[in-house]
This record gives sequence, C-alpha cells and structure tokens, in this order.
Amino acid sequence: MTSRPPSHPAVRRRNAGALPLRVLGRAAGAAAAVLLLAAAGNAAAAPRTAAASGYDVSYPQCGRTLPRTPSFAIVGVSDGRPWYDNPCLASEYTWAKTSTSGRPVAFYMNTANPGTLSSHWGRPAIPKTDCNPLMSDDFSCAYDYGWNAAAEAMAWTSSQTGTASSQWWLDVETANSWSSNTASNAADLQGSIDYLAQHGATSVGVYSTASQWNAITGSAPGFTTTPNWVPGASSAKQAPTLCGASFTGGPVQLVQYPAGKFDGDIAC
Repeated sequence: MTSRPPSHPAVRRRNAGALPLRVLGRAAGAAAAVLLLAAAGNAAAAPRTAAASGYDVSYPQCGRTLPRTPSFAIVGVSDGRPWYDNPCLASEYTWAKTSTSGRPVAFYMNTANPGTLSSHWGRPAIPKTDCNPLMSDDFSCAYDYGWNAAAEAMAWTSSQTGTASSQWWLDVETANSWSSNTASNAADLQGSIDYLAQHGATSVGVYSTASQWNAITGSAPGFTTTPNWVPGASSAKQAPTLCGASFTGGPVQLVQYPAGKFDGDIAC
C-alpha cells in the first residue's frame, strides 16, 4: 500500500523462474494487504451511525503484535507480487477472525503484467488457448497471466485458511511490473477478476490511486462498476471525505489512512 515504508522483509517463498519487474517500476513488495469487513448477503444488517474502522495487514507485519478488536481486519495473501505468497497468511487470518469476533474475512492479491520477463507468461495457455507466449503484449496471454495468478493466490489462501470464498481485492500499483500497453494491463486485471468471481469470490474490488490506475490501465472503461478501496487520507477523521473519490467510477467501499505503525481503514 502507498502508506507503507519502503523497506520490507525479504521475500520468503520464491517461485522458480520468476524474473525482475519492468517498465513502470520494479517489484518492491510494497503492496497493500486487503480484507473487506462485510461478506455478500450482509446487506440486511442495521445501518451504521458512524464509519466502521479496521486495519489491513500482510507480510510486512509478520511477527508483529497486531491491533486488538478492530471492527474489521484486512489480510493480504501475496508477498509483494503475483506468484509470491505471504508466509504469515495463516497466523494473520487467525488474528483477523478472532480479533473481529468471527466477522467474515476478505482477501487481497498483488497484481502485475510482466510479459515475457516472467516464466509464468503463457504457461499454461488457459483459458485463452490462442495465447502467443512470444509476444509480450499479447492480450490473451495477459488475460491468462492474470487468471492463473489469481488461481495461485486462491490456492495458497485455501491451503492456509481453509477458505477462499469471500470478498477479494486486487492491489494495482506501479511499484510492480506493467506493460506500456494499457489495454494489455486491463486484460490482465480482467483475467484475475474473472477467475476470482468464477471460483468463490463474493465480490472483487480494486485498491489503487487515480494516478496509478490511469498510468496502468489508461482508465479503461470496463471497470466502471468495480468497487474501489482508496488510499491517501491523512487521518481517520479525514478518511470519510474520500468515500466519493472513485478512480474507476465504481463505488468506494474502503478508505485507507495511517494509523500509527499500521494502515487503518474506514468502511464507506
């Protein structure tokens, strides 16, 4: 997430053949860990008189004492970029469930579109079998990369928590590798959204900023109903003023703000 310090723990789990990131920035593992407080089907709950507040945590918080009794908690499944896994997912998920008195836990994954620099590009060529792995901006390969990265993230999540059926978020930041072709990046993100939606996610949203979203996707029109998680508030008091600051046109569901050593969030 954008409010995290630049240094993070070393990546604990490496996938063979994963290569450095490119074009818009190198992977730095500065991604947001994301978990929404409400699961689908909770719309009948009594309306809030004040914004619910919580925290998001991920691999940078491994081994830390985490906040007590938040309204909700946000847990990331990635270790900074796709195909890398948060080694503390199981313990952080347990914290999220127990500290929020069993509220539904949602998940986040990191995203990127590294093209032929990744050993995962075009492997496997599903669901779009017309992928040409020799072309770094092939739209079918980009879609497949996003689809299969989401599949890996969901598999890791299920193995560590016993579930992956919940709210999911995509962390979309320029710190990771992206193509200069924004349409290819949009295809990559659509692949991740489609996989998650078809395999148990109750909804799928995006964490980003307006400037990063535009740089990566060119403000692609296909995401105008996608929920937003917006960073950039200076405090919990100021956070609700960003509940209308959508970068896709979709509803803003969460706003992030600095909360001591952690990232705090309010639900809009």
